Amino acid sequence: MARFPALLLLTAASVSLAMAQKPATRSIGIGDTAPPLKVAKWLKGTPVKSLGKGKIHVVEFWATWCGPCKVSIPHLTELAHKYKGKATFTGVSVWEHHAPGDVSYLKNVDSFVKEMGEKMDYNIAAEGTEGAMAASWMTAAGQDGIPTAFVIDPKGKIAWIGHPMDGLDEAVGKMIAGKLDVKAEAEKARKQKEENAKRELMYAPLKAKLVAKDHRGAVEEVDKLIAAHPEMKNQFAMFRFMEQLKFDEAAAQKTAAELGDGMLKDSAEGLNQIAWTLVDEKTGVKNLDTALALRLATRAADLTKHEEPNILDTLAVAYFRAGQMDEALATEKKAVSIAEGTKEFDAASLKEMKARLEQYTKAKG
Repeated sequence: MARFPALLLLTAASVSLAMAQKPATRSIGIGDTAPPLKVAKWLKGTPVKSLGKGKIHVVEFWATWCGPCKVSIPHLTELAHKYKGKATFTGVSVWEHHAPGDVSYLKNVDSFVKEMGEKMDYNIAAEGTEGAMAASWMTAAGQDGIPTAFVIDPKGKIAWIGHPMDGLDEAVGKMIAGKLDVKAEAEKARKQKEENAKRELMYAPLKAKLVAKDHRGAVEEVDKLIAAHPEMKNQFAMFRFMEQLKFDEAAAQKTAAELGDGMLKDSAEGLNQIAWTLVDEKTGVKNLDTALALRLATRAADLTKHEEPNILDTLAVAYFRAGQMDEALATEKKAVSIAEGTKEFDAASLKEMKARLEQYTKAKG
């Protein structure tokens, strides 16, 4: 089921842990000639044969499994429409999960693009199994987190690199107007690279624990980071809870209560994230504190005036897990009703909600 994103997004670190990247053949950066677009298949729009040649291009890298990528897709569509005829937008799927040489992932990417429909309205392609696009663009540019966008100037040079929702609109607008200061962007990128290197070194012990799937060790490393950098406590809060839940349910639920009564007290999104993590059977909490889950889910529903279907769905599941069948059934009915009346509500989520409604109806008798 589609849920609110976790409050902690260690994007670069998390993605780099998941990817076995192909080594880059060369290093690239702002001011360098953009690598060629060598994709396995064009899935939507007009294939781009070459970059430069008097035209401005935006090349963005994403993946079907990447939550932040899904959030940024409608924004890219807006920009593609806004700058139509002035800049060409192309999204390239990379780092899709597949066995060596297995091209079945292309069908999954194609299905994803078709399901997105008009919300993903620009040129779309997918890289090959060898990962050449990710290597020659992302890895070569020192970018290990997606989504990442590259702005290519009319001469085929890289003029800007960054997150699609953090400065891309301004960069493309300035490029079209001939006002993008490439030297300033290069200096900004250099400083960012230095900061990334420092952060990578700081996170190295934590990443090692995550690679080893040492969840207790990961929490210990997070606590060390927070002790050294108290300002990072909120940043790591959700991550710490999720890791703790994997080896000490009692301690994790105590942490959940502290978060619910503290930093997330007025965050419907955060409260719902924790509540759903606790009640979702896929999480596998064996000794669920149903009173806590209900308290968090109810607070999230109250904050949204019982009008947000996903949050109501969480509350319904919490009621069900607590054995309160009348409340579970009534709440799930309301969640489904609101979802059905919500334009472009996620179809997969609605299907799961309806399945739960049927389950609760049968259980009620």
